[in-house]
Amino acid sequence: MHYKASYNETLGETHIDLTSNNYSDAWPMLRRLVFRKMPIDLGAQCLPLATAILTRSYCGDVFDFGGIRVGSDYADAIRTLLPQANIVHVDGFNRTFSTAEVDVIVNRAGKTPASPQHAGNAPLARVDWSGDFVNAESRSSRGFAFGAVQTNAAFFADPFSVSVAVGLLFGRDRCGNLYVSHPPADRRLYETIREALRTVGITLEAMVEQDEPALAKAS
Repeated sequence: MHYKASYNETLGETHIDLTSNNYSDAWPMLRRLVFRKMPIDLGAQCLPLATAILTRSYCGDVFDFGGIRVGSDYADAIRTLLPQANIVHVDGFNRTFSTAEVDVIVNRAGKTPASPQHAGNAPLARVDWSGDFVNAESRSSRGFAFGAVQTNAAFFADPFSVSVAVGLLFGRDRCGNLYVSHPPADRRLYETIREALRTVGITLEAMVEQDEPALAKAS
């Protein structure tokens, strides 16, 4: 799969376009990832890593993220997620890890994660995200809450993976500890993503989320 990232200043959106580059790719329902209301560094190594997390079900034998040469360790992290893929544009002389300057806690809008046992000198930033405002099963927007970040990434991956990706893109290459709500039902998925992040110096911890009191009362 070939990926190309761009920023639309008029809409305030970051776009990541997907183009098949080999027969082993699978096609998602959409061909563009969109992130709105979040400044994303288009040169950060976390961008290809976050994209790999979101599109691991679709990328085939070649992972080609245009415009960014990832370092060896970030390439290893992507290989953990995509063991079958050949990672192109790798800078073997770049061994830069995440600088761990900030910790990030991420959850879906309308949900409140348990407060992490935060320690250390790094500040803790919070960010929430929302997707399509209409529930596909109920065909209703009841209980929907807009997040600080709006994205269509939930069409590509499960909510846990979306939260991890949003946390990476928010913290950029400075993220140290990443606290994410709603752990996935698939334990292997959690361990795989956790190992990939550990490779570049990021610690991932999943927590249990709860409904916001106001929304719970309204329903």
